[in-house]
This record gives sequence, C-alpha cells and structure tokens, in this order.
Amino acid sequence: MSAARRALLIIDHGSRNEHANQAISEFAGRIAEARSDWRVAHAHMELAQPDVPSTIDALVSDGVSEIHVHLHFLGRGYHVRETIPELMEAAQARHPGLAITISDPIGEHPRLVDIVLESLTLVEG
Repeated sequence: MSAARRALLIIDHGSRNEHANQAISEFAGRIAEARSDWRVAHAHMELAQPDVPSTIDALVSDGVSEIHVHLHFLGRGYHVRETIPELMEAAQARHPGLAITISDPIGEHPRLVDIVLESLTLVEG
C-alpha cells in the first residue's frame, strides 16, 4: 500500500501541561522522519487537541485508508480497554472500508525493561 494511504496514529492521554503535549508532537515528528513511507499523526484522549476523532477524520480526508494505532500508554487502563476501541468502531462506522489495527500499550513491550535498565547505568555512571 502506498505511503499516502497508510498512517500511524500515536495516541496518548493528553495533559493540561502544554509542554507534555508538545513532547508527544515532537515524538511523532521523529517517527515521521524515520518512517517517511507512513503518514504519522498524534492525538490526545483528553485535555488537549488534537482529539482522536478529528485526527482520524483528517487522515481519511487526506486519502488514508489504513491506520495503525500506537497506544502510548503504560498499561491497560480504561482508555485502552474501553474508550479507544469504541472510538475506533465509531471511526469505522463513519468511514466504511477504513482498516484499523491497534497496538498493545507501549508499557507492555519487553524492550521497555531494557530502557529502564539503561537509565540506571546512566545514573550509576
């Protein structure tokens, strides 16, 4: 599938702190630089814009027909278990033919342990 039709949507919780929201935007930008073959976007569940439905609608308006959702959450809280699957079902109802896959929360990735251990070596110096 062509780059114009595939997207990675990074979803985080969102924050009242603009610096925290800017961090996810910058993270999405680094992913986009590394994977120019995919459209990369980010959205927040609460407290900030862009929100998930409007981001999905914008991606579809731009010709995207396949979205891989990256859950930028540490665990399987309410949003991961309930809200995000409901939002994805609603998006598919609004956009018949839209293919959506959802990752596991980033906190469940086995390499996250390595990242934490690496941060200890930086402290121990």
